[in-house]
Amino acid sequence: MTIKVSLTVNATPPVTVNPEKENVNRGNQTITWVPASNQPAFTFVGVTFAQPNPFSPPTISTSPVQMSVTEDNVSSGTDYPYTITVQLNGVNYSSSVAGIGGGGGTPVIHNN
Repeated sequence: MTIKVSLTVNATPPVTVNPEKENVNRGNQTITWVPASNQPAFTFVGVTFAQPNPFSPPTISTSPVQMSVTEDNVSSGTDYPYTITVQLNGVNYSSSVAGIGGGGGTPVIHNN
């Protein structure tokens, strides 16, 4: 599963994802975030999920720029809101309208 990430530094929130709600099947899944087309040269800082959650700590790469987690959940019908944080020119930006912090942002991983 691949989720595309966009950064608009003057927007609220500055970081958005597409799709905003990603549906995954139960079991072992890898979810990868990558920059959307025509984005500034940001890097990934991390992703924070509300606790408890079935996700591994993120694996972050700068070449290529991407971030991945592994999800291993056997329950269905569960939503996992998250906040994603990226960095551009030494400044962190997130998908949370409340600023950088814990999970519970607008984007959601939904277990089918």
